[in-house]
Amino acid sequence: MTAAPPAEQQTDDPIPALIEDAFDASREQPTPERLVEIDKLLREEIDRLSVTAAAMAENREVRSRDWYALVNAVDRADDARAFQNRSGLAGALNVAELARTVIELRKVTAP
Repeated sequence: MTAAPPAEQQTDDPIPALIEDAFDASREQPTPERLVEIDKLLREEIDRLSVTAAAMAENREVRSRDWYALVNAVDRADDARAFQNRSGLAGALNVAELARTVIELRKVTAP
């Protein structure tokens, strides 16, 4: 894991650290309990962001660039959520995919 950012760069948002943990899972091999926790927290964030993205898509011109970005992000989120947590390397790859999904949803829902 990398060093923590300086105090002036730290925020109350726990998701970036969670994403980092997800990407490090294949190298660090966290306990099965931690892998389940990362999976659960990322899925909760995906659920929250998917609702926001879907609502935003309803307010965009259909088939516009923004609309496609939002709709495709929601579709990929649905696909990512379809895979269930597994232990070991498969679980690590699963949480990494969930983390990528969170990043994409955050990008398309950013103001």
